[in-house]
Amino acid sequence: MKDLYVDQSFGRLHEAMENGTCEVFDFLHALGTVKHIFTKREIPIKIGGKVFYELVTSCAYGGPIITGCEEANKRKLAYEFDLAFERYCKEHRIVWEYVRFHPVTGNAEDFAECYDLHYIGQIFGTDLQTFADPVQEEFSETAKKTVWRALEACVEYRIIEKPKNLHQFYKFYSSFVGKGEKKFKADFFGECGKSFGKQIVLVESLYKGQVIGMGLNFLSNNVLLTHLSVVNPSFCYLSPEHIMHFGLTLWGKEKGVDLILDSSWLIDPVASDRHLFKKQFSQNTRFDYYIGQRVWDRGIYRKLCDVAENGETEVYDFA
Repeated sequence: MKDLYVDQSFGRLHEAMENGTCEVFDFLHALGTVKHIFTKREIPIKIGGKVFYELVTSCAYGGPIITGCEEANKRKLAYEFDLAFERYCKEHRIVWEYVRFHPVTGNAEDFAECYDLHYIGQIFGTDLQTFADPVQEEFSETAKKTVWRALEACVEYRIIEKPKNLHQFYKFYSSFVGKGEKKFKADFFGECGKSFGKQIVLVESLYKGQVIGMGLNFLSNNVLLTHLSVVNPSFCYLSPEHIMHFGLTLWGKEKGVDLILDSSWLIDPVASDRHLFKKQFSQNTRFDYYIGQRVWDRGIYRKLCDVAENGETEVYDFA
């Protein structure tokens, strides 16, 4: 299955949420290649009547990815990429960039000299290959007890591979997504089903035939990425999310999937409730998570900061 985080089409699905346009910079060099997908969005301050831009990671994780390069040459290739991308940014009036590096590929290490890195915390995964029984080895005792109680209460799970569409998921999602949260629109789910239906794995939790929880997941490079999870709050006492993760674990193990990785939209690894929940299914599998920042045009960056500090939205003196 194609890697979603180096697929521009997948990034384009998130343009509305990131309020920008997804673009790609392909750097080809004798030492190897670097593919960098990002969302470009306008900075709401003009200088000399000109619009400037900032870059952010298009999906949960990303950053520049090296391919076809020997390990010994990665540092040199990253340096050459840095020079080329700096020129590109100045040509396209890109001032600043924020990157959420991919915790599994470890590309933050490859570009440690290009970006100002900040260690955020750990991302959790459920290893489905190392352990004969991932539930016993990866689930905490509390999580296992919660799953058993839910099963005894007749909560079930259902896996739907390659669904024809996401109509039912969108209907459920729209009904129960929290008020005040950023919401994906119907267009997202429609296009997502059309373009990536073969990589979609839906999971449901059911009680007495009623769906009480749904999860949208993607299979990418034999890693199952959890993307969106929604539950009916009236049935939280039945632990529908525990049953969904339990179902994905059994299904993934049977299908030969390597890993379940938490890639929840707008993930906040230090948000305590969600952090503790994900940790329950990852007793042995953790990945270091880094963000990176880079000012690509310091002269313009300083001017923009000065304008912002004065409470202005535009300045016409470009000198």
